[in-house]
Amino acid sequence: MDKLIIKKIIGLLIFWRLGLFGLSWLAPSLLMYQPSFPYAYDLLAQLGLPQWLYSWANFDGVHYLTIMRHGYIGTGLIQAFFPFFPLFVGLFTPAIPEVIMTLILNLFTTGLSLYFLFLLVARHHASSVAWLSLCLLLIFPTSFYLGAVYSEAFFLCFVLGALLAADKQRWLLATLAAALAISTRLVGIFILPALVVQLFADVPLRQLPSSIKKNIHILLLLSLSLFGLFAFMSFLQFEFSDPLYFFHVQSEFGSGRQESLILLPQTLWRGIKIVATVPLSRIWLTYAQELLFTLVSAVTLVIGVWQRRSLKLPLSWLVFALGVVLLPTLTGTLSSMPRYILVAFPLYIIWAQFLQKYKVTRGILMVLSLSLLIYNTVLFIQGYWVA
Repeated sequence: MDKLIIKKIIGLLIFWRLGLFGLSWLAPSLLMYQPSFPYAYDLLAQLGLPQWLYSWANFDGVHYLTIMRHGYIGTGLIQAFFPFFPLFVGLFTPAIPEVIMTLILNLFTTGLSLYFLFLLVARHHASSVAWLSLCLLLIFPTSFYLGAVYSEAFFLCFVLGALLAADKQRWLLATLAAALAISTRLVGIFILPALVVQLFADVPLRQLPSSIKKNIHILLLLSLSLFGLFAFMSFLQFEFSDPLYFFHVQSEFGSGRQESLILLPQTLWRGIKIVATVPLSRIWLTYAQELLFTLVSAVTLVIGVWQRRSLKLPLSWLVFALGVVLLPTLTGTLSSMPRYILVAFPLYIIWAQFLQKYKVTRGILMVLSLSLLIYNTVLFIQGYWVA
C-alpha cells in the first residue's frame, strides 16, 4: 500500500514540477522580462543559466543566494531570512550551482511534504480526502514557491514531519523537526505550542496538572526546539547589537511593513481601502489576491476551530495554522499573504472535505485556482511582484 501511495505521489510531483518548468520556459514568449528586484542582472544573469531557469531565484531568491555564497555579513536586508535553508543548501554548492541544487532539494522536500501530509490526513480521514488535499496544495495559486529558491518546501516538510512524529508519540524526532522548522522561518515558532497541544490532546482538563508533571521531561525536550532561534538571535546580537534584527529590518523592505504591532481588523481595513481605490490593473489583482486569500483563510480556520470535531481536525494543527495566518498581518500589511498562507496546511484539508460534497463547485474552484497558479507563475518568472 505504501509503495502504491509513494508512486502516486511521485507521479503528482513530477507532473506538477514539469508543468511549472513548462510555464517558466513559455513565460518569456508570453510576457516581457522586467525584473523589479535588485541583483537581477548583477547576480542572476551571471549564473550561466537560461533566464527561464535562473528566474526561479527571483525576488527573495537573490537574498538566499547571497547568504549561500557570502553569509550574513556585508549585505543589507538578508538578515531578515532565517539561516537553516540557505546555509544547508550552501554546503552542496561548491560542487553544484546554487539554483540547480536548490531546485533538486526543494523537489525532494516537496515530495516528502506530500507524503507526510497524506499520512497525517489519512490517519483521520478517508484516503479520498487525503488525495484531494494534496491536489489542492499543488494547484494553490502560489504553490510554485515550493519549487523556487525559497524556504517554503523545507519549512513545510519540517512542520509536517514534526506533527507526524508527535502523532506517533516520537517526541525526540518531533523536537528535531520542530527545531529545523523554527530555524527556517520565523512562523516556525508556532509549531512549538502546536506540539504542546498535541501532547495533552487527550487529557481531561481536571487531569491536566498531573499530566504536566508526568510529561515534564517531554516539555523540556520540546523546549530545545528553540535552540536554532536563540543561536540566530545571539549571532545578530554579536554582529548588529540587536537580537531582533531579523524583525526590525523588515521595515526596510517597504510594502508598508511596520515595527509596531497592528491588529488584524486594522490591517484588513487597510487592504480593503487599497482594493477599493487602486485602478483596475495587474497590481490591483495582486492586492485583491492578498485581501481575498487572507479573508478566505481566516474564515476557513474559524470554521475549522468551530467545527473541528466534525471536520476531524486536531487542535494542534489549527493552532499552527492560525499562527501562520495571523503573524504576518501584525506588521500592518497583507503583502505576501498568498505565499505565507501556502504552508497553512489545514486549509487544504478543510477545503477538501467541503469540495467533496459539491462536485460542480469543486471543478470550478480548482480550475480557478489552477488558472491563478499559471498567471502568478508567469508573472514571477518574468520579474513581476506576486507575493
